[in-house]
Amino acid sequence: GTSPNPLIARTTEGMDVNRYGGIVVSEGGATTKEYVYAGGDAVTGSATVILAMGAGRQAAAAIKAKLNP
Repeated sequence: GTSPNPLIARTTEGMDVNRYGGIVVSEGGATTKEYVYAGGDAVTGSATVILAMGAGRQAAAAIKAKLNP
């Protein structure tokens, strides 16, 4: 889809979402729930595949850095 799934906000305790239902992330795609990362349409709303791929690369780098300090 091109929009965040509304179930995310209702079923995931500890994960902040914005008023549009998009997942709130920090630099690198980290959510407010530890060890959970997000990117793409679930964060930005409808956008391009290129932007989603870039978010995935950033999240992968952030995950790697967190797991291998």
